[in-house]
Amino acid sequence: MEYSQKKIKELVAENYVFASVLYYLGIEYYEFEEDSLEKVCQTKGVDLHYVVNELERINQNQEIENIKLLSFPIDLIISYLKHTHFIFIKKDLPFLVKLVNKLNSSHPDVLSVEREIKDVFPLFVEDFVHHIYEEEDTLFEYISQLKAIDDKEKNPSSFFYKYPNFNMQKFAIDHEVHDDEMKGIRFLMDQYPIGDSTPLNAKVLFSELERFEDKLKVHAKIENEVLFPKALMLEKSVRKKFDSLIRLN
Repeated sequence: MEYSQKKIKELVAENYVFASVLYYLGIEYYEFEEDSLEKVCQTKGVDLHYVVNELERINQNQEIENIKLLSFPIDLIISYLKHTHFIFIKKDLPFLVKLVNKLNSSHPDVLSVEREIKDVFPLFVEDFVHHIYEEEDTLFEYISQLKAIDDKEKNPSSFFYKYPNFNMQKFAIDHEVHDDEMKGIRFLMDQYPIGDSTPLNAKVLFSELERFEDKLKVHAKIENEVLFPKALMLEKSVRKKFDSLIRLN
């Protein structure tokens, strides 16, 4: 049976990632579980062929392009990371929050775990969003200023007076790996028994949480293995030029 004639719950059970794809396209799957994809698209005014193409693309593992960031200039890497932050905050987290809020099992063995997940997840979101904005306001801004100096668009003197104690090596060493922020959530997930009778929403939630964690690992790897080495080299170059300028004066 082709996608268009399948019930929404059948599509999501076939591939849990479909739930997030439908959500991003304006279809909250849990509101239309018994309807066919074709019927839902008609109801929501969404192009059926476009939705089917998106589902097929995801199913063929074409969701994320392999971007060769090592060859990118540092300002484009920062733009890429900022875009990723935007996706995290505006797309991934809102969907996860909705899924968490819809946890509603009647099984006594998981009620306490569900309550804990509902209590802990908002705290995780708050800490995570704070970390994202702090990183953009400090690290990304510092690197952007270095780039401007290297491009001779900014005077280095005022910059080094503004950042007398900031250095990339210390920031790289102290950098928080996002994976650590998921430890509490992962622990609760491990306490939740998943079986054939587990509600579809819980299965989708755990699949999305694992997928989100994988995204965070990739994001942290790009920062640690691409951004920081480039930023360290840029900082070294700018400081060397600044020291030479001081000696000449």
